[in-house]
Amino acid sequence: MENLTKNQHFISQSEQRSNCIDESRPKDKQRIYKFEIADRENSVVRLTNTEGVKIKKNLSFDDLFSFDVKSSSLRKNLEDFFQKFEEDLAPAADLLISESKVNSGGDVLKGAAERVFKAKFMGWIRNPYSIARTIDMYKGLVGAYPTDPLLLADFSDIRTGTKPHLAGVCAEFGVTSDQYFQWLEILFLALMTPPGGTKSILESCAEKIIESKGHMGHVIVATFDDVAGCRVAIPDTGYLQGTQDPTHNMFLFNLNRSAFASFNVVDLSKQTLVEISPHMREQVEAFNIKFSVQHHHNDMRLLERFNVLAAYQAHSHIFCADPNVFGITTIQ
Repeated sequence: MENLTKNQHFISQSEQRSNCIDESRPKDKQRIYKFEIADRENSVVRLTNTEGVKIKKNLSFDDLFSFDVKSSSLRKNLEDFFQKFEEDLAPAADLLISESKVNSGGDVLKGAAERVFKAKFMGWIRNPYSIARTIDMYKGLVGAYPTDPLLLADFSDIRTGTKPHLAGVCAEFGVTSDQYFQWLEILFLALMTPPGGTKSILESCAEKIIESKGHMGHVIVATFDDVAGCRVAIPDTGYLQGTQDPTHNMFLFNLNRSAFASFNVVDLSKQTLVEISPHMREQVEAFNIKFSVQHHHNDMRLLERFNVLAAYQAHSHIFCADPNVFGITTIQ
């Protein structure tokens, strides 16, 4: 797990580049517009730089995922765990978008949705603004450890390794050192593939969320013409929650600068939209409803709702390919 990467992004460069201002520029010079949340309740944001900020250094923190800094150039970190999800996100998102336009179901569409959700789920739990939430969500892993000797040796360094960045991380993201250690341990356990295994805990969880007995999985893919003024924002938290209903999970994610997805999972036996008699509950819990997708194009109400929600739920900033974010007030 030794790696040279010090500048560690919690929203990947590839994800930001799919929302960049000018795709024709070299990758290391691409920029994205950054907006400070000025008035959360009234959806007002302030543009921080009229030229945008460089993606290369944006939404990153030095050694955020490092657990043993051996020298100025070499460290142990979790970058290798992230890489396969980051590399797959753009092609999976493109496939999800293209398939959603012509199909409402099927294995190809479901596979693309699973790939996108796994990558976005990884981005969600590794976001430092969600450390407390991730610890609560994966509290069953607290105190667990790998049984493989090689993995255990690396895992142990999370507590014992050299971390000159520790105080800075805790101050920047408002956590204690123990919360930071727990978070890194959870990321390690959720993303590692055990010897002889084929999937990580995160991948298995994502697949169950997309389609499992007693639940209905559905995705809305919203696309827009790739023109100025009609762009999708990215919150610094990486994802959005669309409902507080405990029986209906709704996760919204930016797919690129002109598309977003809303992943919906409904617990059929506990939902309240349709009354279920007690004697039918066991049957409903065994229902196996196939995953489905619905596509919308240029529904500007959906774009406005997404961007307003991004400005409301972001920690402190949102990002966009346009200097004015559709649906919300932008102060130049």
